[in-house]
Amino acid sequence: MLRDVLRPADWTRRGVVLAVAVVVGLSVVWLAFQATLAVLALTKAADQAEVLRTALVAGDQEAAEQAFDQLTVFADRAHDNSDGPLWWIAGHVPLVGDEAQAVTTISSGLSVAVHDALPPLLEVADQLAADSFTVRNSVIDPALFTSIAPALAESDAAYRPVVDDVEALETSSLFGRLRRPVVAAQEQLLEVGGVLSSASRAADVLPEVLGTTGPRTYLVAVQSNAEIRPLGGVPGTWLLVQADNGRISILETGSSSDLPQLDTPAAALTPQETGLYGTTVGTDFRNSMLNPHFPRAAELASAIFATHRGVQVDGVLAVDPVTLAYLLLGTGPIQASDGSVLTAENTVDRLLNQAYAEYPDGASQNAFFESTARAVFDVFTAGQGDSSTVIRALAQAARERRVLVWLRDPALEDELGSDVIAGRFDPDEGAVPTVGVFLSDRTEAKLQYYLSSESSVSASRCEDDQQKLSVRTQLRSTVPTDPANLPLSVTGVAPYAPKGTMVLRVRAYAPSGASIDGVELDGEDVPFETQVDGDRLVAYLELELSPGQERDVRVAMTTAPGQTEDGRLVTTPGIRPGKTDVAFRSAC
Repeated sequence: MLRDVLRPADWTRRGVVLAVAVVVGLSVVWLAFQATLAVLALTKAADQAEVLRTALVAGDQEAAEQAFDQLTVFADRAHDNSDGPLWWIAGHVPLVGDEAQAVTTISSGLSVAVHDALPPLLEVADQLAADSFTVRNSVIDPALFTSIAPALAESDAAYRPVVDDVEALETSSLFGRLRRPVVAAQEQLLEVGGVLSSASRAADVLPEVLGTTGPRTYLVAVQSNAEIRPLGGVPGTWLLVQADNGRISILETGSSSDLPQLDTPAAALTPQETGLYGTTVGTDFRNSMLNPHFPRAAELASAIFATHRGVQVDGVLAVDPVTLAYLLLGTGPIQASDGSVLTAENTVDRLLNQAYAEYPDGASQNAFFESTARAVFDVFTAGQGDSSTVIRALAQAARERRVLVWLRDPALEDELGSDVIAGRFDPDEGAVPTVGVFLSDRTEAKLQYYLSSESSVSASRCEDDQQKLSVRTQLRSTVPTDPANLPLSVTGVAPYAPKGTMVLRVRAYAPSGASIDGVELDGEDVPFETQVDGDRLVAYLELELSPGQERDVRVAMTTAPGQTEDGRLVTTPGIRPGKTDVAFRSAC
């Protein structure tokens, strides 16, 4: 029996098994070691990327080149330590496959960035300083954008595959020390991609937008988030602005009171539009922002404006007081017409709440809002303050869908594409479902200064290539429990609800071709109206929100067949900073 145990064949098999175990063990140790080196390199690369960004914004060519050299070293180190046969095998092994693929994808993307996408930008680094893009004495040189457009286009084209690969990464299942640096690198790479794409488009359209082929006029609508509408709020103040070969000036300012409601729509409305919003979307300037698709809302606003003022504008720009507050971070404080000082910290409170108590009648309120908008415009076009902070402020406002642009020229509008600044809410294409939750006030009040809202989407399961979605919106009123002391212009005059109570219209837009399966309010099934917008069904619910009350709205949806990818949720921007265009995970 002992001879049987010690047969050479057994020893051979055991030796092979032992050798394989040793090789596998050493491979795992080596991969762990390489992963550690790759993560360290990614972390240092992220630091150098920030140094490079700061140098480019400051126009410091020497510092930019030094930072780029260091970034290249760490990017190559990360790539070298996360590439090769062992990493390919690890990417297909259960438990560790996601981590290996994530590190490889991030490192590869960073390598493409430093070797293919960034070099064209460094060639024009001296023209990329924030000061170069600043309006000075009401003038910005359109030729600047023409000169940098080719470099931006080349860089954007080289970087686009990186965005596709990095965006497809699923990082929620990552664990251990890898998760944080990988997620941070993913966010940074995607942010760079968004900036490159937007900058490339802007460089293409801005020369003509700035009036190089003749004067252009634009309607600037300042929305009041205190009286909420799907795109932000009622456009209570407006400016008519002209751009003539880079020179920007105000032609006229006014308020919605100067554009009274028309008897008939200024532009033809579709049956679906009247079913969703009524005819006032085309007759009342204040309701022109009821449509969450900004290009259509801008068309209607410009048509109403043209009917009243006889001017067909070349485009519409929508902003809100939160945007103005962001800008003041860079420009510094401004003096209002009443002698008070508006800062980044107090502007939202002053414009969306306190002014209504300080100026009890509509005429004085309008005068204050108009003069404030003009004052912000003046300091912005004068180039006051820190240029890089102003640009970052505009970028933040754009990411939150607070700065929206529509251009009448179809070719220029097409150049904006799906950029967030275009404010599009298009039908879904392909496998990505898009959900929208948009709010509107019914009480003609300014109570949404006291509104806190948060929306989210969770996909519970996937059946037959369709996702079951739960769309949740939480609403909370911070109106004082005794609203008697609030001005009438804040509480509203319409007899829809007790004083201090909000009446909100909630519209939940399902993905294209999806179904709406039910609506719950505060945990109870409630009847709701189903409306139609193109190929989307819309769940419509009107509710009251008393002072201090919290309400919970949940809408159940089933996506169309084939909508199996991670989805997108678009919401109404309120007075608090925060993203209004976010992703949600697929259940498929």
